[in-house]
Parts: sequence; structure tokens; C-alpha cells
Amino acid sequence: MKTIQAILLSLITIALVLTGCSQPANQQKIKTIDNVDVDSLKEKVGTYVGDNSKVNEIVQGLAGGETVKEIDLSGERIKVSYGYEENSQISEEQVNEFWFNGKNIDKQNFYYNAIYLTLLVPNAKGYEFDIDESSVKVDREQIEKKLKDEFKDYPDLKDGEAVQQFIEKNESKFKELASEEYQAFQ
Repeated sequence: MKTIQAILLSLITIALVLTGCSQPANQQKIKTIDNVDVDSLKEKVGTYVGDNSKVNEIVQGLAGGETVKEIDLSGERIKVSYGYEENSQISEEQVNEFWFNGKNIDKQNFYYNAIYLTLLVPNAKGYEFDIDESSVKVDREQIEKKLKDEFKDYPDLKDGEAVQQFIEKNESKFKELASEEYQAFQ
């Protein structure tokens, strides 16, 4: 009898420990620059601002995409507002921890996302990213100038295959360009 009680107590303890250590099922991780699925983004080369659903897919596939509250495509500019949404799979704590960690991750993500939007959405005239008090507004010409200065093989954005190859070849360099030391887009 005591052996059965000991086994039962052990099983309950193990179940409690495993339950306490796991993340709630309704929460998902927020995508960082390091875990963006660039291969799925490359498939969207040549998307135009007028294609709302595809632009939305691109933005949600980029860093912080799970925290997008609103996308405004008026005036051929891509304006993205990030933040916490009630009834989301992302908790308010996760949103705050991701965006406001004290390491300027917001700016890095904004510039990284602008680089990809420049390459994938050739008719966008500019980009604006907002999260609470933090905001970045940059014109397409600024991003293209920096990319053309940095990469001598900057592709013709009308050539989808060349853009895909360019992205594949320079993926890690885009991360560097978005980091604090390379934020020369302004």
C-alpha cells in the first residue's frame, strides 16, 4: 500500500514539475531577426503595395511580425504599428520584453524589416514603424542608397530571380546593417 502511495506521489510531483516548467500552450514566441524564415520571404519578391494580403504576409514574416497591430498602405508607404493586442497568442509581458529590452532591438528590427521590404516590395515609397513611443520613418531612397553603397551587385528589383539570389547571398550582412553600428539610414 505504501509503495503504491509513493509511486502515485512521485507521478503527481513529476506532473506538477513538468506543468510548471512548460510555457502556456496559448503563447508563442516572437520572431527575432535571427529566426526569420528568409526562404519564405524570398518567394514574395515582386509584391506590390496594392496587394494588401501579400504585404501583410511579408510584414508578419519579418522580425516582430506576431505583434503587428495595424498596417496602413496609403500613399504607397508601408506603415506598421506594433504592440500588444488582447486575445492574442502573445502576452503583454512577451511584447514588452521583446520590444523594450534596453538594447535598441526596436530600431534594429525596424531597419532590418525596411531592408527586406525594400527588396520585396519595389513600389513602396517609404516605411514607418511604430511601437509605443518608438518610431522609425525612412524613405525607400535612403535604404536603396545604403544598400547600393554597401553592395556593388545590388540587383534590378524587377528581376525576381536576381533579387532572390541577392537576398540569399547577403542574408547575414542585412543583419549587420540593421545593428546599431550600421544604422546609417537616417
